[in-house]
Amino acid sequence: MHHPVRLTRLVSALAVAMLAAPVAVLASPATAGAATAAVTRDRADAAAGWLTRQLDPATHTVLGKFGPDYGLTADVVLALDAAGSGQATARAATRALSTHVLAYTAFGDPKERYAGAFAKLLVVSAAQKSARISPRAFGAGPRKNLVAGVRALECGTAVRTDCSARDKGRFADISAFGDFSNTFGQSLALIGLQRTTSTGPSSASIGFLRKQQCADGSFPESFHAATCTGSVDATGFAVQALTAVGGSKASSSAQRAGRWLRTKQHADGSFTANGTRNANTTGIAAQALAVLGRDVEAAKARIFLRHLQVLCGGKAADRGKVRYDRKGGGEPVRATAQAVPALAGTTLADVTSRGAVRAADTLAC
Repeated sequence: MHHPVRLTRLVSALAVAMLAAPVAVLASPATAGAATAAVTRDRADAAAGWLTRQLDPATHTVLGKFGPDYGLTADVVLALDAAGSGQATARAATRALSTHVLAYTAFGDPKERYAGAFAKLLVVSAAQKSARISPRAFGAGPRKNLVAGVRALECGTAVRTDCSARDKGRFADISAFGDFSNTFGQSLALIGLQRTTSTGPSSASIGFLRKQQCADGSFPESFHAATCTGSVDATGFAVQALTAVGGSKASSSAQRAGRWLRTKQHADGSFTANGTRNANTTGIAAQALAVLGRDVEAAKARIFLRHLQVLCGGKAADRGKVRYDRKGGGEPVRATAQAVPALAGTTLADVTSRGAVRAADTLAC
């Protein structure tokens, strides 16, 4: 959805061959009320089923070293929506997020406001709209209006005059620790506003993202670096945002970015970040390629992701998960969450819980 989504960071909370007969498996505590889990041969569905069993049954969140990881929990919700399954878990996780908006968007400090966190929650609210989740009433706390929360962080508006002129249109953090807003958050904000409002994002905010594009067509993760260095992850998010908002200029920028992405794809369909070919980066790139109509490249990326998925030869508790890389490093929950939308053939611009009725399925073995 770093990420993607990837947006979690220490200061700002921001900081992408089945076998024989099926056997019925009982639902986990995280899916209480879902009775008995079905079995599936669908890769995205199996991965989503594994994800539901990784959430803490008491808090309905993914637990990290320092407690609930709200950013990763949001990624899991988007993954479940993409797969069209595990909706009991997705709704419970969304409710948990809605009761901890201040914790996620500010570490509980009312003076802090983190753009990426607001933006990701806005996309979650858009995806969960069919579950009667409102982007303007996300919970009952003082920050329940996510649309207003995102717009209030846009530089160059009547309510945000503390930014430099070059940042007009940027969704920037308000924090005593500095501004860590980046391409991921900017892209999510554009997608969220496009999906939840009648007017969509401002032309200035779209223009700001376009201005970050490097000469080779890629997008950097951070803004205003001395050298514009492209990131596959950042480019994947930017492509989804620019195609979502539409318009000739945005579409042209997205197509240029798509051509750059194509040059970064390996023969096995994968993409590299942090020195390794991994599921997170490949999943995000696959979504971007799909939205651009580059179906051949997107299909190759999905093949790589399938090769990283634990199937019937693995431990029962691991079946369905997607490993970060061939060595099994990284965070499997994040890797799986960011791989599922690609496996399901959907993107951040269209992921929705509408029609998602299946239980949290288990891989058929």
